[in-house]
Amino acid sequence: MIPSLSKRTANRQRWFDRIESWKQSGLTQKAFCEQQQLMLGSFQRWRGIFLRGERPGTSSTVSFLPVNVTAAPTSNLALRIDGHLRIEIPAGFDPVTLKRVVQALQSA
Repeated sequence: MIPSLSKRTANRQRWFDRIESWKQSGLTQKAFCEQQQLMLGSFQRWRGIFLRGERPGTSSTVSFLPVNVTAAPTSNLALRIDGHLRIEIPAGFDPVTLKRVVQALQSA
């Protein structure tokens, strides 16, 4: 097991045990924390975590969904001449050839 993960699990268990001890003590949260030399804010944070149903030993793992990456569809350029002639120019066209076509159309 990853050492940091086992430390994390041990810390979670320690706080769970502290919360359970407080429940049995009959003391207020503040009095219990003073007696145990705990920070009240930390105690309340962990109590909130356990109130939400998160228990020690339960894994709150993150899972990833597969993602398919595809290239964006390339769009063609359409050149309209006098409203009745249309030339489709695909992505990756040769600009020299396009220039020649336009020049030929202009001279026609």
